[in-house]
Amino acid sequence: ERHEYRREIGSLTDLAGYLGTVENGQSFGSLEGDRGVGTFGGSEDHTAILCGRPDQLSQYSYCPVRFERAIPVPSGYSFAIGVSGVVAEKTGEAKEKYNAASRRASALVELWNKKTGRDDPHLAAIGAATSSENISIVGLAKSSRSLSARLAQFIAESEEIVPAAGDALIVGDLEEFGRQVDRSQDLADRLLGNQVPETVYLAARARELGAAAASAFGAGFGGSVWALVEAEKMDDFLNRWGKDYRRQHPQHDELSSFFSTAAAPAAFQVC
Repeated sequence: ERHEYRREIGSLTDLAGYLGTVENGQSFGSLEGDRGVGTFGGSEDHTAILCGRPDQLSQYSYCPVRFERAIPVPSGYSFAIGVSGVVAEKTGEAKEKYNAASRRASALVELWNKKTGRDDPHLAAIGAATSSENISIVGLAKSSRSLSARLAQFIAESEEIVPAAGDALIVGDLEEFGRQVDRSQDLADRLLGNQVPETVYLAARARELGAAAASAFGAGFGGSVWALVEAEKMDDFLNRWGKDYRRQHPQHDELSSFFSTAAAPAAFQVC
């Protein structure tokens, strides 16, 4: 009902971006930020919940939230979900791990602006304004091992993997899609550093069992893995995936779970 809200938020994509700032404490247009109520993350979860489309994979860019394209889920395929049983807590020490990756991104932006005299607000803006080669030239990628890893992962994920994976799905090239997702999972483990042995195992085992692609999702440090699987083979896949995981990680037998799901619509109210 407030004028300030109506001035800044006119669509679901605007709302998704705004709710991200409620969590991380950043400002949203003229709506001034504060401490936030959660981790220093982005708007991906909020966008998926508010803007998801049934049987479609939606590709968005962020800061601001912007719809790019919707890609149909390949015919005859659906998603298997493996819940690792490793609870991804967002408090205490775990919250510090979540926020460390964001702080490394912020440190890169500060270093970039200092060296170039620019005033870019985030890594996405830097990537849009110049190439990774030019970023390296000003010494950004060599500033420290942790910053170099964060920069390399961000550029690869945002500028290379996401567009290439979407392109592969559009033309039905599941082998290429799988390769791009494998690369994303590997970089999340080696460079972003937000994976745990359980999610690494789940993604790798899903591929060995025949999934077209598999990756952990969410902010990491636990959580779940998705796998794109032929629908007619889903029951057998879930049975083998779950048994193999619980044999490898019996300590998570009680909390782990495995199920299938189609690409879902956005949140809606049932009257």
